[in-house]
Amino acid sequence: MKLLVILCTLAVATAWPGMKAKKVKDEAYIGPACTVGAHNWHPESGACPNMEQPPAPGPSSNVTHVWPNQFVVDWKFYFVPDDADAPPYNPLPTTPYNMTTGKTYYYNNPATGERNMKEVYDEYCIPVFGNPVSSMGHTNKYSCDFLNVGATNISYVVLHKDKPKHAPDCCIIGKPFHAPPPDFATLMPTHWTQMVGDVSVDWNVLYDSGAGIFSYGFRTDEISVPFAFYMKGVPWIANWMWQAFENFKVETPSEDVWVIPDSCAAAVACPGW
Repeated sequence: MKLLVILCTLAVATAWPGMKAKKVKDEAYIGPACTVGAHNWHPESGACPNMEQPPAPGPSSNVTHVWPNQFVVDWKFYFVPDDADAPPYNPLPTTPYNMTTGKTYYYNNPATGERNMKEVYDEYCIPVFGNPVSSMGHTNKYSCDFLNVGATNISYVVLHKDKPKHAPDCCIIGKPFHAPPPDFATLMPTHWTQMVGDVSVDWNVLYDSGAGIFSYGFRTDEISVPFAFYMKGVPWIANWMWQAFENFKVETPSEDVWVIPDSCAAAVACPGW
């Protein structure tokens, strides 16, 4: 999880999975300790953000972007090994890359505050498992789902038949962990507006001392429609990761999206996490 997976799993995002777990006294705690409130904020994590934020490279439109309480969106996620080939891309990286299609489902219950989110990676999993010799960290050529159901306060990674040898069927990447609130972009400390091709994009950005930049962009002329997310990756797979959104639909995901597989009943922290 980068915003993600900062999000993944940010991250996911999309995005916070790229932000490595930090040791805290609570041994039951799993995952990134600081996500500026998007997924959690562990009281013993120290300064959050953990570095002085660089100044924005340009002015911001000052538009406040907020997700709707429910949506489904398709995307293409690009994994770019060449560190010099940095985002944003218009429309594609200029150097070799791997790419996966995928989909995000989101639901925020305004009555209870519980939020559900699921990211489905069809061909390549987002490489956030930082150990290059672990079963899930040495490659990302396998499908995966990041599933966060609000009632559990746990973020699971669910693997499938194409999983790496010795990898679990299900593991935990965040505990406690909740899906981002609709207004997560307002929690990001830095904002600027940039033309990407013929599209004006409002970037909402966080810099982390260990994981680098997390940048989530909305179309300037749309309150709720995301454009792209990008972040640094692990150098043996991808130095840059770029998630380009498409087919954004304001609709409530079906209930079966949130079913937690039986394989997650005894899940522990993901290998390399």
